[in-house]
Amino acid sequence: MRNIILFFLLAVTAVGCQHSNSDIVAARRWKATGGFNLGDMITFSDEKGDGLYISNDTVYKDGEPEALIASTTYETDHYVLTLHSLDHKQTGTYIDKGRAE
Repeated sequence: MRNIILFFLLAVTAVGCQHSNSDIVAARRWKATGGFNLGDMITFSDEKGDGLYISNDTVYKDGEPEALIASTTYETDHYVLTLHSLDHKQTGTYIDKGRAE
């Protein structure tokens, strides 16, 4: 019975703490660490059509699709962003460098 209660509490906590990938990505600054690269340091605009911005899981640059968000994972004290090129032939990783300002 105690295991069921513990599982329930963990499940409720996990559901309440989830953010979409695009919300996390848009709110942070990112430093390229290897592979497919949109720039050494990137941030995302709130305005569509202006610089880099996100719509659903697609990254746009000046209104043109450039990459797809593959995943956003949390590792110890920072997020790791993984992007794919549109043809899925290249993968790039970025490290979270703090909140975008």
